[in-house]
Amino acid sequence: MNFITRAFVSITRNLGKTILLLLIVFALGCVISGAVAVSQAVQNTDTNLRRELPPIVSIEMDHDAAWEHEQATGMWPETEMLSLEQLSQIGTLPYVRNYDVSIGASLSSRELERVVTDEEMHWSEGDWEQFGLKGVHSADLVDIEEGVIELVSGRMLTEQEATTLSNVTMISEELAQLNNLHIGSTMTLSNVIWDMPADGLSGDDAFFDAFYNDDDNVFAQRSHDFEIVGIFRTLAEFNTGDEWNDASMRDSFSNQLYVSNQVAMDVQAFWLESERERTPNDEWLEGDLEDFIWFTNVYVLHDSNDIPAFGAAIADTLPDFWVVQDLGDSFADVASSMENIGTLANIILYVAVGASVLILSLLITLLLRERKKEIGVYLALGEGKGKVILQMMTEVLVVALVAVTLSLFAGNMLAGGISETMLRNDMATAQGSDMSDHISFTNLDWMGFSAVDTSTEEVMASYNVSLDATTIAIFFTVSIGIIIIATIIPMLYILRLNPRKIMM
Repeated sequence: MNFITRAFVSITRNLGKTILLLLIVFALGCVISGAVAVSQAVQNTDTNLRRELPPIVSIEMDHDAAWEHEQATGMWPETEMLSLEQLSQIGTLPYVRNYDVSIGASLSSRELERVVTDEEMHWSEGDWEQFGLKGVHSADLVDIEEGVIELVSGRMLTEQEATTLSNVTMISEELAQLNNLHIGSTMTLSNVIWDMPADGLSGDDAFFDAFYNDDDNVFAQRSHDFEIVGIFRTLAEFNTGDEWNDASMRDSFSNQLYVSNQVAMDVQAFWLESERERTPNDEWLEGDLEDFIWFTNVYVLHDSNDIPAFGAAIADTLPDFWVVQDLGDSFADVASSMENIGTLANIILYVAVGASVLILSLLITLLLRERKKEIGVYLALGEGKGKVILQMMTEVLVVALVAVTLSLFAGNMLAGGISETMLRNDMATAQGSDMSDHISFTNLDWMGFSAVDTSTEEVMASYNVSLDATTIAIFFTVSIGIIIIATIIPMLYILRLNPRKIMM
């Protein structure tokens, strides 16, 4: 009788011990199966949700990290600013489909009315209304391609207009209707530098003193005539959770003019030149023009899955306290809840693996000690220790494989129900916590880029604990590995047996 036949005979003959081994492996297998299934479900859900995100990122200062640094040291961190050249170079990476690096500026007018959503938010420089300029670096306008705005009449800036000092512009339809402007109209805006007193302004109107800002206090002024070549409609939805900021963002778009970066830089250059002339001894005004310009940036990648690779590609080139910001904040609470469930599943898996190896090793060792005389007979009859070991391993593996297969389905069903309940409860807790009341928004929000908020029901619909090929492969790899390790260790006992001593 060969060792395989003996193994099957032993399994059926020692039915009680076989059932004991089967039940123990089944119980341990259920835990491992559930942990693997939940871990895979969390990964798959996170991947699916992130795949739905627009592949849009921005390089921004990490204000949270900067605040922490200030609290720890008492000083706001000094960090380098990213230059126009650096930001443009990042736009040439293979992950990037399109990008925009924009220079901001502002001009004023005494004739044009400003679009205002809420009069309480309305401010002006006396008789002057202020309008924002958003510079663009090319004719491939990201805001139009990504649905932040749509062109309702006219055209976009041409490549030549977008890359030169051309006084053409696109304005919002609200601003056009309010001021009776249309395609081909010319609008005049002024760059006004106020001759403020050396000790600054004080009182409630310290920032824009409506009484101080009159024609008698103008230090320098230069007018710009813009031809309107396009009128756009804002499609962006602003839902930061703060009504004042949402209204401010909407008004910002309504009163925003798209111009070339060269025009915006020219406006900033006039301001800097005038301020240096007004206060020649002000050390703060020393430096290059680019030191006084804030560049906003947005990068459209080919795929949202490229975001980690894009971040890794530029990580070494970013100054301290600068990070890649994406639109993942739309499901921050969801991601946190899934991370909690995934972490718990991994802990359970690691503990279950260690416990399984220990429990099965001890159990198999005890079973072998009870069969010491049987093993001694095999050895006394000339059977090699290798074949005896193979027989014992065959017995364990056959029983264990049956138990593992059964536990795969049972563990998956149990884990599905339990983990879904835990995830739903964790998400409800996160949404009701104080952290959910914290309102934060990024430059992407201000630029009109946002992702649709992910509801609990959408997450639960996407969350599915199932037996896909990856889950099954991982489970059997882990389970069989545990069984082999737990079986090999006790087999060292057989190698130490001396048949003559056993039979005496």
